[in-house]
Amino acid sequence: MNKNILWLIVVLVSLSFGFASCAEDTQVEDPYANWQARNEHYLDSIVDVARANADGRWYCVQNWKIWNDGMAGTGGIVFDDNFDMTDSVYVHFRSESVAAGSAPLYTDSITTYYRGSLINGEQFDSNYQGDWDDVQTPQIYTPRGFLVSGLITGWQTALMASHDGSYPGMKPGDNVDIYIPYQLGYGASGYLDIRGYSVLSFHMKLVSVTHPEGPDDRSLMSEIE
Repeated sequence: MNKNILWLIVVLVSLSFGFASCAEDTQVEDPYANWQARNEHYLDSIVDVARANADGRWYCVQNWKIWNDGMAGTGGIVFDDNFDMTDSVYVHFRSESVAAGSAPLYTDSITTYYRGSLINGEQFDSNYQGDWDDVQTPQIYTPRGFLVSGLITGWQTALMASHDGSYPGMKPGDNVDIYIPYQLGYGASGYLDIRGYSVLSFHMKLVSVTHPEGPDDRSLMSEIE
C-alpha cells in the first residue's frame, strides 16, 4: 500500500477517535435542570419586587377562591404572618389604570392580547408577535376570546376584582404583567409542553368584557355552580 495513503488512513482514524471523545465529553445543558428549585427561587424574587412596590403599581392578589377581608389584594406592601406566597398571583400594571368599565365576573367572557413565558424565557403561547405596542395590525395582532370560568385559577384571580375592593381587577384597556405560581397554574403535573412546577409569566392587555344576557347585578361576584 502506498505510504501516503496509509498515513492518511492513520490520520483519519485518529481524528475520528478525537471527535468521538469530544462528543462524549460535550453535554448539552438541560434548560429544565433543577426546575422546581429554580421556579421557587424565581417566585421569591417576584415576591420581593412586589413587596417593595417601588412604582405603586404592584398587587399581590390572593387566590379568589380563598379571598377574605384581610388579605384580598394587598397592593404588594404588607403581608401578614399567615401569608403564603403560593396562594397569590402578582400583578404589575404597566401604567396607572385609567380604564373605564368593570372588571369581569366569573360568568363573563373576555377578549385579550397575551403572551405566556416560562422562567427560562421560553414562550409557550401568544396571540401577538414582536414587541408590544399599541399600533395594532390584523396580521400580527388578533385578540382571543375566553370564558373566565374556563381559565386557570391564576388568570381568574388576576382578572376579577376582590370582594373588599382592595384589588380593582382588570378593566378593558388595562395592560399588565402577571406572575402565577404553579399551584394556581398547571400544578406539579404540567400541561402539554409546560413542565410541572412552572411559574407562568404573562403579558396581558384586556380588550373587552362581555356579561351574559339577563339581570346585570355586578355588585356581587358570581358563584361557581
